Amino acid sequence: MLDEATRRRQRGTDVVVAAVKTDAHNRCEVALGDLEVLGGRNSSAMQGIVDVDALLRRNPEVACLDDLAGLDTEGRPITESVSRLLRAGMMLIGTLHLTDVRSTVDGMGAMLGPRPKRIVDDSFLDLVTELEIVDITPPLLDERLRRGEIVPASEAAQARAHAFRPEVLASLRELAFRLLAEHTDRRLVAYMRDQGIEAPWEVKPRVMLCVPPRPGMEEVIAATATLAARLDGKMTAVTVRDRQRSEQEMQLLGAYAALTHQADGTFVTLYEKDPAGALAMYARKILATEIVVTRGRGRRGTLRKLIELLTDVDVHVLPTPRQGAAG
Repeated sequence: MLDEATRRRQRGTDVVVAAVKTDAHNRCEVALGDLEVLGGRNSSAMQGIVDVDALLRRNPEVACLDDLAGLDTEGRPITESVSRLLRAGMMLIGTLHLTDVRSTVDGMGAMLGPRPKRIVDDSFLDLVTELEIVDITPPLLDERLRRGEIVPASEAAQARAHAFRPEVLASLRELAFRLLAEHTDRRLVAYMRDQGIEAPWEVKPRVMLCVPPRPGMEEVIAATATLAARLDGKMTAVTVRDRQRSEQEMQLLGAYAALTHQADGTFVTLYEKDPAGALAMYARKILATEIVVTRGRGRRGTLRKLIELLTDVDVHVLPTPRQGAAG
């Protein structure tokens, strides 16, 4: 963060360090160089605490915020003020530790040790225009830990028994790359929608399953969930209600929705008279990269029409479920 701030300052940009955490080895002091610190070198900014009102008064072109999971001088989370700072016209360069992100905390739980006091919701990352992973190899990280450069030497042993175990570090690196891919995917989808681009670009696979109200779809849902997991993508199951459903069909769809949610997927019901057209339109909306359908005994031509409408999407056609078909 400070290296980037220095480069921008050398190019003539007005840069202020609004919050930075110092360490016992003075590496931060060296990296700061002659960068301006909000309020001076004896201010709260040097303890990683940002004075939001003072920053708004200073109103630099670029502000550096070390540890976005931290607090401001009023004791409020820094993340609550980010939108306000952006509206003032500032560019913000911030740091955030992966273990302070909610999906990491919820997903890895006790493997990381005590739960952080402050957690940043993943939705906050939607505000980020550029995300960069700062990563070093586990052996080098362990060496820095031994030297007391990450936590005090008295806490090193406990850290190596929890968050710094090799298997935990490997899982964290995988989560980091996945988070980066998801962020890139969200930004790409937003750009495509702004530009009116409908053809799918494959950054993160999006698998869509077409679910008719027929018995036997359990195996198809499981197979599609497996496909999505293998592609490291998300599954969306879609059914089209083009007529009044029977009680049996409603029960089947309810069960299929439950199975989809259990597989970490999304279940959607569309209300249209033209099933093929509705499915194709929804596939465009979510920028699906893979479509899974089954051969059935329903309306003739629906499958053929869907394939014709989605010529640039991979369509997987599976056999009719073994239990047969319902009305």
